[in-house]
Amino acid sequence: MKRIGCIASATFKKKGAHILNESEKVTLELTKEELIKFQRLMELHNEEEEKKSKREEEDRNSNFVQFYRDGMPEMRWLMTNHQFASSLLFFILEHMDNRNALACSYAVFEDYFEKHKTTIYRNLKILEENGFIDILKMGTSNVYIVNDELAWTDKNSYKKFAKYDGKILVSRKENKDYKYRSRFDRFKALREREGLK
Repeated sequence: MKRIGCIASATFKKKGAHILNESEKVTLELTKEELIKFQRLMELHNEEEEKKSKREEEDRNSNFVQFYRDGMPEMRWLMTNHQFASSLLFFILEHMDNRNALACSYAVFEDYFEKHKTTIYRNLKILEENGFIDILKMGTSNVYIVNDELAWTDKNSYKKFAKYDGKILVSRKENKDYKYRSRFDRFKALREREGLK
């Protein structure tokens, strides 16, 4: 049987180009059939790596909002007593970024819900006063931050970055007291006030 000299990597190649140094190179003498089998084995390995990478990407489950059971009594209270405020909250949840923030003007809510500005304002106040969201001023718009004890849309370990990750700039002058106050104490006060279980 005729042997074919070829150079193959001693370690399987992962993603991207990999330049072999001398210590990683081995010389194999293979028949044509063995070379074909070896090449097929390498192809199968690379296909498996691609599948694994795709599974990991899918497992990240990037398009989700998770709710915490501890906040369910408050959610039931809101949905029972303030239906439009509930709709506003779900709109914010649907469009917020992965740090629980949505920046938009009242016009966005007015256009979408076809409600008057005062109705929007009154119901956003219900959400804010009861700790479902916090509202920061940003010129003619607002930034709505959903209580991260109610819902979250990223890895749990990223909650410490929930305030902002730099995508949105807000004026310190317009939001003087924001970083000094306890962010969602009103949410806890709602439970005590309404005796929610």
